[in-house]
Amino acid sequence: MDPYAFRFEPVFLVAGAAAAFLFARAARRERPPWWRIALFATGLLLVVGALNSPLESLLYRLLLIHLLQNVMVADWAPPLLLLGLTPAMRRGLAQRGGLALRALARPRIALPIWLAGWYGIHLAPVYDFALRHEWALNVEHGILLIVGMLFWWPVLAREAGLLSTPGALAYLGAAFASSAFLGLAFIFASTPFYDWYLSQPRLWGLSAAKDQNLGGILMNAEQTVVFLGALVYFLMRLLEEEHQTGTT
Repeated sequence: MDPYAFRFEPVFLVAGAAAAFLFARAARRERPPWWRIALFATGLLLVVGALNSPLESLLYRLLLIHLLQNVMVADWAPPLLLLGLTPAMRRGLAQRGGLALRALARPRIALPIWLAGWYGIHLAPVYDFALRHEWALNVEHGILLIVGMLFWWPVLAREAGLLSTPGALAYLGAAFASSAFLGLAFIFASTPFYDWYLSQPRLWGLSAAKDQNLGGILMNAEQTVVFLGALVYFLMRLLEEEHQTGTT
């Protein structure tokens, strides 16, 4: 197999097209500002592009690329997709999600589910199985997208009233601290975790161990940017709320 071949995942092409259609239909009613449309489109492109491109071939040779795919789907796309929805669109989504969404989106439930998905997907038996079975790889990416959306819902669906500003800071801080151990394990481990990558021809002059170390650096660096950006935003929001309270 050519490691740089353009590879398609039809499931995510169809799902991406369906999401774009539904958003466009809702946008005709809601008339969202251009920046919401841009955010939603970017989030959608991150998912579809990550899984329908040469990255989908390279992931079989390099853990670094596989982890890049995972963070695009799990960490980057979900907040952009949710921010792209108007409050009315999110309320409509919440109504369709019904009791299940209301139960799972509670912060004390959403955070453990997200962590279980994040760590569980990267367990060696699970990861190696997904690399050997294409359908399981699709399930892996689907789980990462779903738990990512679920995690960010309490933070970004502010109209649901699930988190106050101090609560959002605590929620994000706990998530940042508790999710960092996976990347650190990749960075400092001298032995590769996954048998699959030990058996593959190497690319870019990277040994399996060095590939894993670089993947951990990528993972921790991107999470630092994402979470610190969100924490700074909510800290500024908290200061503004306290200032408004003090002047009334």
